[in-house]
Amino acid sequence: MSSSKISLLSVLKGVAAVGTLGASAFWLSKRCKQSGGCCGGCGSDKFEAELKVSQEELVKEFEASFDRFSDEFVAESATKYEQPEYATKRLKEMCMYTCIGGKMNRGMLSVNTVLDLCRIRNLSFNKRKEQAFVLGWCIEILQACFLVADDIMDASETRRGQPCWYKREDVQLDAINDSLILESFIYFLLKKYFDKHPAYVTLLEMYHEVSYQTQLGQMIDLLSQPQGKKGIEVLNRFSLDMHTKIVQYKTAYYTFYLPMASAMVVCGMNSARELKVANDLSVALGVKFQIEDDYLDCYGDPAHIGKVGTDIKDHKCTWLVVQALQRVSPEQRKVLETCYGKEDAESEAKIKQLYRDLDLQSVYEEQEQRSYDAIVKMMEDNADVVPSVIFRRILDKIHMRTK
Repeated sequence: MSSSKISLLSVLKGVAAVGTLGASAFWLSKRCKQSGGCCGGCGSDKFEAELKVSQEELVKEFEASFDRFSDEFVAESATKYEQPEYATKRLKEMCMYTCIGGKMNRGMLSVNTVLDLCRIRNLSFNKRKEQAFVLGWCIEILQACFLVADDIMDASETRRGQPCWYKREDVQLDAINDSLILESFIYFLLKKYFDKHPAYVTLLEMYHEVSYQTQLGQMIDLLSQPQGKKGIEVLNRFSLDMHTKIVQYKTAYYTFYLPMASAMVVCGMNSARELKVANDLSVALGVKFQIEDDYLDCYGDPAHIGKVGTDIKDHKCTWLVVQALQRVSPEQRKVLETCYGKEDAESEAKIKQLYRDLDLQSVYEEQEQRSYDAIVKMMEDNADVVPSVIFRRILDKIHMRTK
């Protein structure tokens, strides 16, 4: 192992040791010592006090801010668009039901990226905190928009420990229109808080592009089994390449690239090379994240993960079934062809037993470590372009996750 690799690994271990709050300062301190000078962002800058933020308090403040943002959105519907009281009441309820209750990983990724970049670039976080919160909630609202529609298409039962929005008797397929309203909520916030910002147009284009990319990913996912078609013909088309393409477009761009890239742009870190590194790392993180999701859909506790897994019954092109297809014997292949995609509990149990017989749990654990190591290397190779701490936070958060 080269001395440079040893040095970087020691930095990464140090970041893990000091935790997320001290990660940026630690990275900057190492960088300053190596360069023989000071960048002004490792504790000697004028914004040092405001950058000492409690993560717990930041999460609470971020979550609490949604009520104000949604009130502003609802208020405009009443004043500018003359919506009656019963409509604004329904609008507020829909926003709270669909956007609140998640883990807020995407939103806080954006907020923490702004915080890290303020440390690195010697900027005031207090002056950017409200915009960071807006970016975070725009991403959470975008996710809510996708999930409301996705739950309908997948006929899901629960979301975040409660009935899916469309499963409510007073909602049902009205949820389709609600998903469109949620998208409008995003552009309301961007206009209200960024219309005078030099990055406003860039942010609009970024949200439009990532939304389109995600919609294309959903289309590829749906076309993997046209109109819900199941059976041997569909199963034969499943491949690792198909799975990766679905993941890249349906998950990676909006889950990882958009939170980090939008924060980078707002903080002035928006060169083509910087955004390319963010894109490449985001795709790698997205693939890892979705493989974990596929695994948890099958093996996770519904009470813990907040939903009942339906991938086997839905005949989804998941990482687990692709791995099984690569490993089954002719006899096991028959079980897969007979039982995969069936609605009854007995068939689902047979597929899960097949996965156990193939020891896919060990295969999963091996790829978890392999993907972790590969992403760390990507961060190492591009440490001079983008500080690794903004990616290391999310990598550590998702690695070996249980929900």
